[in-house]
Amino acid sequence: MKKIVILIFVAILSISTIPVYASSNEIPAVLKNGFDSYQKEGAKSALEAWTKGSGMEGSREALSEANKFKQIEDFYGKYIGYEVVKEITISKRSSVYLIDIFFEKGNVFSKFFLYEKQNGQFAITTFNFHTNAEAVWPKCSIFESNK
Repeated sequence: MKKIVILIFVAILSISTIPVYASSNEIPAVLKNGFDSYQKEGAKSALEAWTKGSGMEGSREALSEANKFKQIEDFYGKYIGYEVVKEITISKRSSVYLIDIFFEKGNVFSKFFLYEKQNGQFAITTFNFHTNAEAVWPKCSIFESNK
């Protein structure tokens, strides 16, 4: 009996230290597709997936963000994954997602504004990325207690 209790305790501790990454059920497909593309093909592919079907699709400004990610990767290493920190509903058809993006040596804070189109699909209308959370996230999202 003592061994079973110890095994359960060790299992709980090991589970609690595993990073939590967003699943496909937690975020709109356009966000998930971008992160999947990043994992498989890199930042440029992610930016193309994130802007697909939006007013930013094909714009030089959106694709120039891929250069930011190249600089981030040079500093922080390879992309590892992401975690949805908060989803905020703005209106019936718009929302914002605060997402922490993980790299080998650090993280990047991101903010994605989404709009639900008439066909029910989501388009990303704007996004921001920065290594300093205060540059892209509302202060209340950073400093409020999660307890």
